[in-house]
Amino acid sequence: MAPLLEASDVHVSYPVGGMFSGRRAVKAVNGVSLQIERGSVLGIVGESGCGKSTLSRLLIGLEQPTSGSVWVDGAPIAQMTRLARARRIQPVFQDPYSSLNPRRSIEATIRQPLDVHGIGTSRERIAAVREMMDLVGLAQRHANSYPSQLSGGQRQRVAIARALVIRPELLVCDEPTSALDVSVQSQILNLLQDLRAEFNLTYVLISHDLAIVEHIATRVAVMYTGKIVEEGETSAVFSNPLHPYSRALLSAVLTPEPGLGIPETRLRGSFPNPMDLPPGCTFHPRCPESMPICMENAPCLQNIDGKSVSCHLYAEQRSSVESPRKQLG
Repeated sequence: MAPLLEASDVHVSYPVGGMFSGRRAVKAVNGVSLQIERGSVLGIVGESGCGKSTLSRLLIGLEQPTSGSVWVDGAPIAQMTRLARARRIQPVFQDPYSSLNPRRSIEATIRQPLDVHGIGTSRERIAAVREMMDLVGLAQRHANSYPSQLSGGQRQRVAIARALVIRPELLVCDEPTSALDVSVQSQILNLLQDLRAEFNLTYVLISHDLAIVEHIATRVAVMYTGKIVEEGETSAVFSNPLHPYSRALLSAVLTPEPGLGIPETRLRGSFPNPMDLPPGCTFHPRCPESMPICMENAPCLQNIDGKSVSCHLYAEQRSSVESPRKQLG
């Protein structure tokens, strides 16, 4: 069966600079290939600035790649109309307050996609809104309320209801719980899990919180400077991370166990300037296991123990990984 969503060697570059400094290109996404199967949850993790949010905008068609392509069920997303894309893919953004129109009531907000797509009669749309409010745990008394009258968790439930009311196949969730209190985060995550089972949904989950990704994702991709450095089944990546950056991220997770103190990442330096990336492997200035070859040549994704990893440490086990579409091309 073909994947529901596929990204094939996508790049996104932004020109920056001015009249006197000269124009340069920032590579926000740099050769990413992904396949997302129906019913799966792909978690994308990495530090701020690694390209996660740019990649999410590519996947929902809000942004076009500089090169490469995104496919939905075998059809190029660039050739689909905005309405056709929206019927199949919907976003859930990080801040539920800024993503909702403060002048629209909750009922009008959830109903808007039905109006735009011309789905059902007026009575059927009202019924669909009420059903969706029940499914996401919103009381009917909130139908005539406005976003400012709701809590953060309730607003995110409204955003989820609005995304699901037209029954899309895929939700792209960009940090859907980071703006919420910790006590509310688990409620929203459990809701997303329940809705996934209810509607047979597929998720792309963008997050910097590894605990959330481990809880909800079936596969995980680790990004660094616009590239995927490791990708595989969540249990395999979390139990045995292969890339030094993946190991550093996991070692930095706080634990409630007493006496362990603040975790040590063992990383040198800081995240590189995106306008002046290091040559070779962009992670080598911070990597505790870097070798001379890392400073000269960028590694390719390789198949190692059922995972994809981009690291020279595994050169002897190399089996290059490429997108099927790229191989055919």
